[in-house]
Amino acid sequence: MSYSPGRVVFAAGALIGSISAIAVAAQAQMSHMTHADGQAPAPQPIRATMSELHAHGGVPKGWKFLLPSGDAVEGRKVFVAMECFACHDVKGESFPQSSKIPRANGPALTGMGAHHPAEYFAESIINPNRVIVQGPEYTGTDGLSKMPSYADSMTLKQLVDVVAYLKSLKGGEMGEKAGAMKMK
Repeated sequence: MSYSPGRVVFAAGALIGSISAIAVAAQAQMSHMTHADGQAPAPQPIRATMSELHAHGGVPKGWKFLLPSGDAVEGRKVFVAMECFACHDVKGESFPQSSKIPRANGPALTGMGAHHPAEYFAESIINPNRVIVQGPEYTGTDGLSKMPSYADSMTLKQLVDVVAYLKSLKGGEMGEKAGAMKMK
C-alpha cells in the first residue's frame, strides 16, 4: 500500500483533531470534579477581545460571576466569630452557648448547602435585601430582611470561606447535616 504526502497530512490532521476532541471532552468532565481537598478546581479562563466584550454587553459570551472556592473549616470559624449562630440554627453543630448578639429567630441553615448556589449565599450576606423571602421569620415590620448586611464588616476571604461553610451544610432534607463540624 502506498501513501501519498497528501494522504499522510490528512491522516495526521484527523488524528490531531481526534486527540483535541478527546482532550476537550476530558477537560469538560474534569471541570465537574473536585480536588482531593474537596474544593472544585478553578474554572478555565475565558479569553475575549475587547470588541467581543462590547458586543455582549461588556462581558464575555456565556459569562457568569462565580464565587471563588473557600475553606469550609475556616468559614465555620467565621460563622462562630461573627456569631451567626445567634440567629441561625444548624442541627448537629456545637456552638458557644452565649453571644454578644441577642438571640433571634433567623432561618435554620441545616441542609441549605444543597438548595442554593454559592453566589446566592454571598449576596444574602452582603446585600440581604436583594431577595426578600416573605414570612415573619425572614422579614421585619418594615417589610425588609431581618438579616443585617455584612458588606462593611466582613473581608472578602471571610465571605468566601463562610459561603464554603454554608455550601457544606448538606443533608437528605433540611433539618439534617452531613458530617457536622465540631468546635475545636
